[in-house]
Amino acid sequence: MALFFRIVNNRLIPAGDTPRLGFNQNDPYYIPDEYLEKKEFIVMRTCHGIGDWCIISGLPRLLKEKYPDCKVYVPSSVMLKNLFGDMLNNWGYGTYDCSQITYDVFQNNPYVDNFIDSFEDEIFHDHYRIYDENKDEIPLTEQMLKFWQFKKEDYPDSTPDIYFSEEEKLFGDKILGSHKDFGYIGVSSTYGSTANTQVLIDKIKEYGDITWFYYGEQPIEETDLNFVKNSIAVKPMNLNIRQQMYLRCKAKVNVGNETGMTLWCAKYSDTYVLGNKFFGPVHGAELNGKPRKDPFKSGNFINKINYLT
Repeated sequence: MALFFRIVNNRLIPAGDTPRLGFNQNDPYYIPDEYLEKKEFIVMRTCHGIGDWCIISGLPRLLKEKYPDCKVYVPSSVMLKNLFGDMLNNWGYGTYDCSQITYDVFQNNPYVDNFIDSFEDEIFHDHYRIYDENKDEIPLTEQMLKFWQFKKEDYPDSTPDIYFSEEEKLFGDKILGSHKDFGYIGVSSTYGSTANTQVLIDKIKEYGDITWFYYGEQPIEETDLNFVKNSIAVKPMNLNIRQQMYLRCKAKVNVGNETGMTLWCAKYSDTYVLGNKFFGPVHGAELNGKPRKDPFKSGNFINKINYLT
């Protein structure tokens, strides 16, 4: 069971348990017409990890394409703290402050009109989605847009977006230097514990002796990727999320186990994600230490990702 929330007049309100978040397409419920007519839209999630927010980062673009004269807002750090309070600690990464997540994901986004501290009305967030019980491989963005009365032709590309400032580009290009044809390996702390890594190793070997930027919890020499001859360690550079993403987006190819930042690359680079050996492609590799059994039901599937299983 999952707890359905409403967000009304700056309050997070539990609205009861449900077997699955959203509405079955066989008995759908849609956003009210009067909300669409106002053309003042809030992009909101109730989960606050990097992957949670980046997978819906294409929403502002798609809303603006369908409603060019609309306003699109995302919550500020103030709003997230006021709504979710200590719940934000559930998505912390060490010292990372999850209330900053929307800024990391949406800064420089030309389709976002403002970061807002409050909103005196109902906010239709990620729990408001329309799913197909016979097909789980549908991105959350598309499930949400169906609730917003979008037709399939309204979202030809729902993959995640990221927009870099000139300053970020100059900084990233200085790190890259003369590297033009390179790959990026990104592996999290769960690498090797939930999947058969050999399929990822085989994929890396297909690219021969290109240079690989490597981000992992262990030095690459201490992993089963120690065969890589030309590697550059990213973690010691102490780059922030967006600086790391610039390198990823400029790479010819991204490979790794499933992380939010790997999913974020789908539009910009050939991307290969390691699948879970028990349940197929995994989204959120572990939940309370246990592999997630229904990886696609949360909508974390991303088009253009190549899942290695």
